[in-house]
Amino acid sequence: MGVANLVDVRLNPISRKPGFSRKRLSEAMSAHDIAYVHMPQLGNPKWNRAGFGIGGAELAQAVAAYAQEIKSPEADDAIDDIVTLARKGLTGVLCFEASEDRCHRQVVLDRVNARLGRQ
Repeated sequence: MGVANLVDVRLNPISRKPGFSRKRLSEAMSAHDIAYVHMPQLGNPKWNRAGFGIGGAELAQAVAAYAQEIKSPEADDAIDDIVTLARKGLTGVLCFEASEDRCHRQVVLDRVNARLGRQ
């Protein structure tokens, strides 16, 4: 069984990379029977992105700032929506950063996994 869902947690799903913008990505996923879902409420604000690229104390600060940023009912509902999708089928979480260790989606994945009872 392959991926059933792809959740895009970019604030703005646009890209100069061919096929990585919302419309083209959604079309490509649909062609493979993968549901594409954009959740901008889980996007990392532009002012907080630099710390993820630096590492060390700056990375820790950026992670903490993002964790605070998504303490909203809208973000909480989005995390619940990812949990629901994950219970129905294999679900990927997408952002621009290649390494989840240096990306805000790790915070999202940690919260999803906690709600799923995974550590």
